[in-house]
Amino acid sequence: MEKVVRFLQYMWLVIAAVSFCIATYHLILWDITGALFFYFFTGMATLLFYVRKRQLKRFQNMSK
Repeated sequence: MEKVVRFLQYMWLVIAAVSFCIATYHLILWDITGALFFYFFTGMATLLFYVRKRQLKRFQNMSK
């Protein structure tokens, strides 16, 4: 179970990085309205990364 939580944690981090790159690309080529959605998605993915990180710590503490 710990491996699944760790995988999901890093998956959200990769999604945040990719969406940040896409948002910056949209901001440079077009306008900010197209990039705002991707910046919002970056924030949500980062938040979910920290939620999974906290969940992993609680899971490790419970298994001891």
